Amino acid sequence: MEEKNRALQQRNDDAIPRGVSHLCEWYVERAENATLWDTEGRTWIDFAGGIAVLNTGHRHPRVQQAIAHQLERFTH
Repeated sequence: MEEKNRALQQRNDDAIPRGVSHLCEWYVERAENATLWDTEGRTWIDFAGGIAVLNTGHRHPRVQQAIAHQLERFTH
């Protein structure tokens, strides 16, 4: 595990009870469509995303527009 991922894993270990499991030992820094980038700059294909991500991809422009529109209208 590389330095940035190791530091995040230590932070996680210090804050989360051991009974909570984790899928992997790397941390996503950004995502677009089906691609994930970890904190070390490596790319991964997201085969485990939620149903909305599987249908539209991460950060789909129409979803982002809908969110921005709603935030301008109302949020609390």
